[in-house]
Amino acid sequence: MTDQITLERELVSRAREGDSEAFEDLVRMYQDSLYRYLCRLSGNGEDAMELTQNSFVKAYVSIRRFRGESSFKTYLFRIATNSWKNTIRDRSKRHHVDIEQVSLASAHNPHEEFEQNQERRKFWSLVERLPARQKQALVLRVQEGYPFEEVAKVMGCSTGSAKASYHHAVEKLKLAVTGEDR
Repeated sequence: MTDQITLERELVSRAREGDSEAFEDLVRMYQDSLYRYLCRLSGNGEDAMELTQNSFVKAYVSIRRFRGESSFKTYLFRIATNSWKNTIRDRSKRHHVDIEQVSLASAHNPHEEFEQNQERRKFWSLVERLPARQKQALVLRVQEGYPFEEVAKVMGCSTGSAKASYHHAVEKLKLAVTGEDR
């Protein structure tokens, strides 16, 4: 992991100096995990691909402003999260789509493990019903393995708020699995 952190810092430094090959290496490093994250949030592969591309373009354009207070991956996921939120907001204005109804289960996943495992599909179909912030916290924590501090940075909130969103999501999922009502 330390080698990846060192490599990331070196690539970011070179990219900030205008080395486009270094930025391409950053893209290769994170494109799959960013795409999977955005598939889970957006609910479809086409939107996820477009959001992934837009996120990398925004990161490239703003790389000189990246201060390094977090990892580049966290910075990239923050950009992607904001792009996703903007897309949802824009669509809701045009089509009156409730952000809470965005489907996660129908995402085309290039990594077929989700499609092959029935329990995982059931889990993610339950996740789709969660409120957006809870869904986001859960996906960042479970799928991406982020610690709560990084979840909070990506979500743009306090660590306590990220933990609360995650724990509310877990409680709702437990209730859904057991069939209990509160």
